[in-house]
Amino acid sequence: SKALAEAGARVIIASRDADTLEKSAAELSEMSGNEVLWDTVDLNDRANVQEFAARAIATVHGVDIFVGNAAQDINERIEVITDDGIDRSLEINVVSNIVLTRHFLPHMRSRKWGRVIISGSVISNFTSPHEGVGLYSSVKGALNAFTRTAAAETGHDGITVNSLVLGFFLTDLHEIVVKEITRDHGPEAAQQYLTELGAMSAIGRACDCSEVEGVTQLLASDAGSAITGSNLVIDGGMSIMLRPNPRVDA
Repeated sequence: SKALAEAGARVIIASRDADTLEKSAAELSEMSGNEVLWDTVDLNDRANVQEFAARAIATVHGVDIFVGNAAQDINERIEVITDDGIDRSLEINVVSNIVLTRHFLPHMRSRKWGRVIISGSVISNFTSPHEGVGLYSSVKGALNAFTRTAAAETGHDGITVNSLVLGFFLTDLHEIVVKEITRDHGPEAAQQYLTELGAMSAIGRACDCSEVEGVTQLLASDAGSAITGSNLVIDGGMSIMLRPNPRVDA
């Protein structure tokens, strides 16, 4: 959101938490020098998603760039995942991105220009040494497939569709996982988890969220007009490692 606002886009951020949104929009507006708008949406409620899409289209007179970066991680072994957990994970991670893309495409097609950028995960391409990622890896794999098929359907109308295959980033979602490990196994286990993840990358550390800004600006601009159907890997080299980084103490 910061990167796109700084590049001059009129940005709308959305989630369930109005207080966080209002605060974040104000901070982003100040940092970028460009007003960032906000609206609430519950991605687990398909009717609410459709209502939000209609409001967004009306507010900015059509959405040219859609960044789908919502995610929910259920860190549970396969045999204990509940039906509700499966439904929520599919709805939030996969279905909401498809539904929102469906709503925004007509405007993009009418202008013969559009950008869809989906936030994926490197866990969709290779497994993790930790249990509990079966459902999350599956839904992220589905987004990779959606990226390719949507790109094939829309490219002749000047629309690009790409996903960012992200590695170990210090996001709020990862903080939740760390808290769960701390709760269930103690702080030493949580620190070991972070150390092991850092050791799995070529750069030997977590990626900072700022390190995805440039790629997002590229894909959202005319400079990225020939990049479509790609699952771009931004993982600090996690996917090229055969063994832990020997320079990281694990």
